[in-house]
Amino acid sequence: MKTYKVAIIGNGMICNAAHIPAYKSMGDRIELAAVADIREEAARETAQRHGISRYYTDPAKMLEEVKPDIISVCTPNAYHKHYTLMGFKAGCHVVCEKPVAMSRADAREMFEAAKTAGMRLFVIQSLRFIGNFAAAAGIAQSGCLGDIYYADLNLVRRRGVPRWGMFHMASENVGGSFCDLGVHMCDYLMYISGNPRMTAVSGSAVTRIVNHEENVTFSNAESGAPTGLFTPRKFRMKEFDVEEFSNGYIRLDNGMTVTFKISWALNLPNCNTVSICGDKGGLSIGDDGLRLLTTQGAYQTDVTPRVFPDEYSAISDFTGHIHELKYILKVLDGEMTMEEYPIRQEEVMNVVSIIEAFYKSAKLGREVRFDELSE
Repeated sequence: MKTYKVAIIGNGMICNAAHIPAYKSMGDRIELAAVADIREEAARETAQRHGISRYYTDPAKMLEEVKPDIISVCTPNAYHKHYTLMGFKAGCHVVCEKPVAMSRADAREMFEAAKTAGMRLFVIQSLRFIGNFAAAAGIAQSGCLGDIYYADLNLVRRRGVPRWGMFHMASENVGGSFCDLGVHMCDYLMYISGNPRMTAVSGSAVTRIVNHEENVTFSNAESGAPTGLFTPRKFRMKEFDVEEFSNGYIRLDNGMTVTFKISWALNLPNCNTVSICGDKGGLSIGDDGLRLLTTQGAYQTDVTPRVFPDEYSAISDFTGHIHELKYILKVLDGEMTMEEYPIRQEEVMNVVSIIEAFYKSAKLGREVRFDELSE
């Protein structure tokens, strides 16, 4: 079995807490050859922490000298396309963090560049591989919900602004809570419901709390860093210019409608749930449990499936990355085609469509239709 040489661009939290543990879990199938970050201290300390022999501040130089088979792009959103195209030009397969892009035009360019170069573009969408969410997808796809016609997506952090990296800066990350957290919810919805195409989005992007609070205690774990921080960039609240709270409504081409509420900061309890309803049954899915709501004979019935702990939970807090990497290696080994790979291009494009439409809707203050998006 081939050993794949890997290099990682962007050496912040998700690189250290998710990508590197996932690659290491593959044993001798992966050689972690180099890391690169524009902040030398982040690259150097990441390399030292994980026993990686080479680190760079210039990703282009790294690709030229190391010649990896695979790169992970773990940078802020604004640079995903740039480094992905750079990777294809250097002859690398690319594993790109979510969201792959913030517009349909950019996402399409990235997938077309992969095809032209004869390389593969793998987009990280880890929620669908985790615990109750993975189990619920199997239940829904068995047909026991019947015709799915409504979903409600909630990923609420009471005070969970990421205080590392550049998540809070529009120039670097483009958006805030919706493109950071909403992308998980939207991808999962496409996966569990059969990928009906987005036809319109009406959304609101709000910042009302974080710019006015000082000295409020918070938890890095509740902000998305359960493993802790790794050489974090200094957080400056005055740089905060993206949305902390996003909510709205999505229409899909099969008649399905979706409501959503996504936040980094909101005066409500923490919540991570997906509710999805069909004419035969419904599912309530969250970190705290999974329920199938249906009927048996004359009775309304709740079913609570037993979902066992993830086999990789002792290795990483981000087990979804490990499960996804196993599929990636199957594709690269020729055991699975890209058509069989779980995160399909058409699903990714649909999610990017929702993201682009949401931000246009929030800016314009009206519903945005699919035919108004970039191509």
